[in-house]
Amino acid sequence: MRISHLLVVITGLTLSFGSWSYGQDAGPDGAQSRQPQRDRDSSPRRNQIDPSTDEVLQTIRAAVQPTDEQMKQIVARYRQFRRDQREARREIMPQRRRGGRQSGDRESQQPRNREGRQPGNREGQQRGNRQSRQGMMQKLQEVMKPINAKFLADSRAMLNTEQQKAWDGCAAGLDLMPQMRGRGGGRGGLDPSKGPKVGDKAPDFELIDLDNKKLSLKSLLGKPVVIEFGSYTCPVFRRKVEGLAKLQSEYGDSVQWIMVYTLEAHPTDGRDISINTRSGIELPQHTSFEKRLECAKLCQEKLNLKLHVLVDGYENKVTDAYGGRPNRGFVIDASGKVVSRQAWIEVDDTRKALDSILQHKDAEPHAP
Repeated sequence: MRISHLLVVITGLTLSFGSWSYGQDAGPDGAQSRQPQRDRDSSPRRNQIDPSTDEVLQTIRAAVQPTDEQMKQIVARYRQFRRDQREARREIMPQRRRGGRQSGDRESQQPRNREGRQPGNREGQQRGNRQSRQGMMQKLQEVMKPINAKFLADSRAMLNTEQQKAWDGCAAGLDLMPQMRGRGGGRGGLDPSKGPKVGDKAPDFELIDLDNKKLSLKSLLGKPVVIEFGSYTCPVFRRKVEGLAKLQSEYGDSVQWIMVYTLEAHPTDGRDISINTRSGIELPQHTSFEKRLECAKLCQEKLNLKLHVLVDGYENKVTDAYGGRPNRGFVIDASGKVVSRQAWIEVDDTRKALDSILQHKDAEPHAP
């Protein structure tokens, strides 16, 4: 009897624990809400798109100037477009094994000897792997063509005649290939692993201005400093000049404004775009610091820039130190600390950061 009673107790505890576990997993309707591990690992949160930092969406916004409603619809189509790309890519790219090797990798499929090494010519295996990857990339590009074309056609259809002209000018220069480097490292945003973050000390630098005079960041501190990276061939940069110039006039001498002239975003010998050709802006990539200085002077003259225009060295050390992407912006307080870090500089975000700095300064008690 005691044994039977003990079995009943154990069974009851097991059922109670199972019901409790099910309740933890179940949603309000009783259905289990926990995703399988595989589903969680492929969760869309790893592929979130931020319209304020995505390079493609920012280029479209600057070139086409859609209404808020149009932009909302373009963003929705863009997210679906990226999902379609990921689905197509899964059909082509081999799945990775837990050990990190691709299931289609010839090297991973070959048997190993007693020492754990693989027999055969390793150089030949590596060459075969490279050729296999190149073949997959070529196939990927072919599969993406109709997917890319559908996104371009669907988005264009929502625009009016004038906007469609601007769209046709910028569409050819959009980089629509799938992101291949994972979260934070792909296209369309400021890489969080590079450059100073909010709260960090801004990297100091000393660059040449358009009069061949040296100017350092340190020499400008004591006031908030706005730093914008850009080049004349970047249509996003050109579109934002007017808005940032108005913002500059609002704050007057209370803020230091810097443009760091860097690599050409769309040179004629690189990712050239028709909107530049129609605007008469056709510059090759710089082959020396002197050529970059000439382009910076041309940019200042054509866009009537009223700020410190500094020219990054040919090695792009300052550009790399601040994250290595075009048209990003930083707001730095009077002590040299980063207050705002923007993948694509925006008037509203810059104003908020400056107001925060200046209001905090006004609130500080003054020495008697």
